[in-house]
Amino acid sequence: MADGRRRRERSSAAKVIRRKTMKFLNPLKRGNSHSIASRHLTFFLLFITLPVLLILILFGFFFRHEIVKTTRNQREITLRQYAFGINLELKGISIIASSLIHNTALMDRSKAFIDAKTPEQRYLISSELEKIFNTYSILSRQLIGFYVIFQGEDTPFVSRNYAGITLSEDEIDAYTVMAEDNHGIVSFPDNMSFSYGQESGWYITSLVVSPPRRAASATGLRTLIVPFVINPLMDFIRQKSVEGKSSNGASDYFLIGRNGNVLASSDTTAIGSGISVIESAYKGSYIFIKTPVESSSWTLAEAINIRSLTRPVNTILYILYSAVIIIVLFFVRYNTFFFDRILNPLKVLISKMETVGNGDFSVRAESGSFIELNKISESFNYMVEKISQLTEAIKKEQAERIRMEIEALRYQLNPHFLCNALNAIRMMAIITKNDAIRKMSSALMMITEDTLAREDTVYSLEHELYILDNYVYIMKVRYGDTFELIRDVDNSLLNIGLPSMILQPLVENAILHGFHGLSRPGIIVVSAAVTGEGDNKTLLVSVRDNGSGMPEETLADVFNHHKAGSQGFSRIGLYNVRRNIILSYGSAYGAEAVSYPGEGTVVTLRLPVQETERHESRFMNRKG
Repeated sequence: MADGRRRRERSSAAKVIRRKTMKFLNPLKRGNSHSIASRHLTFFLLFITLPVLLILILFGFFFRHEIVKTTRNQREITLRQYAFGINLELKGISIIASSLIHNTALMDRSKAFIDAKTPEQRYLISSELEKIFNTYSILSRQLIGFYVIFQGEDTPFVSRNYAGITLSEDEIDAYTVMAEDNHGIVSFPDNMSFSYGQESGWYITSLVVSPPRRAASATGLRTLIVPFVINPLMDFIRQKSVEGKSSNGASDYFLIGRNGNVLASSDTTAIGSGISVIESAYKGSYIFIKTPVESSSWTLAEAINIRSLTRPVNTILYILYSAVIIIVLFFVRYNTFFFDRILNPLKVLISKMETVGNGDFSVRAESGSFIELNKISESFNYMVEKISQLTEAIKKEQAERIRMEIEALRYQLNPHFLCNALNAIRMMAIITKNDAIRKMSSALMMITEDTLAREDTVYSLEHELYILDNYVYIMKVRYGDTFELIRDVDNSLLNIGLPSMILQPLVENAILHGFHGLSRPGIIVVSAAVTGEGDNKTLLVSVRDNGSGMPEETLADVFNHHKAGSQGFSRIGLYNVRRNIILSYGSAYGAEAVSYPGEGTVVTLRLPVQETERHESRFMNRKG
């Protein structure tokens, strides 16, 4: 069927060539049917062009045959190389897993974890387990995490390097049964999941292993499950487009499990299908090759599209057929004119286009001897000029937008703070009439005057801590001595600059939300440290509280921007704080939050180290 289609394509191409040839020869025959030119062209077509075309057809047939044969041999070698690479990685991960189940420290901590009497003991032991797993994670970047099922425990201990993988209870139960059927032997389940990252996705599989039977009673470890990524598999599997078509149209790639079903494939619709069904679907127009992966008893397979292999040859042959006819008909008549008068100016223009494509907008095309080429040159020059103007305008607009957004964030933070403080003063005025109102108003006036009196947005750390002391005083008047602020900052860091009002929203959220409903006294610790050396120094400022903390779903949402009207973190919080830092210093800096429900929250700011003046102004020297 495919051969018949190719014969029809060749026949159609021959008809087109004959029709165009006769279209060119007819005017010559009408002008002078006995001219030397027409006889010479007829002789040339019959005794030179026709044999050349026949030779091209024969060579095309043999080339297609050899391409298919050579490609099959090469792809079989490549497939074996991929299988070898996957096998090596599986063995490497197996060695790590085997080492883990024989690790005496892990066995000891597992036993201690089961025997722990209190949650505090389990928490400390789990931290030690995390250290053990982190040590093994350094050995291979392919490790996604570790799932540990202890003796007599239903809930597994999970240590994740990547938050995108979560095993279900059914998967964990199935893996545990597989591991306990093969004590001391690493097993690879016929299961694979796909996860998306920031730039691309990857397939994730797992291995399972249980300690040897003779060691099972001496340790609390029952089963170890290790999810990981196989990099050679990711190189082998090609992703599909939205329509489900192959990205290059040439081949489809499959990873087949022990049960004969497809575990991973560049054709996502084939995942889960039996390999016999796949082979029958590709039969005829595809070459189907397979090779085993010894460690896991999996199989790699590739379906190569024969038409995609021969398409370049067919395209080249069609081009050659046309080129032969064109050369025969027009070489003598148009050679000098074409190359000297047309192509050379075009090559110069293309070179200038490449220069523009590399970002140099200073080049201009010169006028030539043809009106058409002159119009192209004029259009090219006009286009380059416009692109240059638009590029400059975009740069200025972007810089202005960033400046205005930084300014907007600054003025969004300040009124937010001011409104909350004034609200606290209003509440105090209603509740009591004493000297606290005067002190509270004085503190607010100092903060407001000092914040709005300067045009710069970078203040020293000493100044920010001073502002923070005044704010904490105001909040203590409102809430009483229910919390304390502790400053853990070395005096050598007080001159380092940071954006103004960057710490107050973090302390405010700790007071309003972290300590809400807290029965114990609240403690807020502000600390600072400098890491790195030379030009790579970074200032780390942390605000830590012992409040009620946040659940994972709330913590994951604190960096998102929400509509106005929501409270706390959702209104200004970390979104504006981190956005302010990124816009001011770049994406290498920002803010991170870690929370432990029931124990507290830590927010850490990453800032560049920049020296600034000490703000020992009249406001800092004023007494309340």
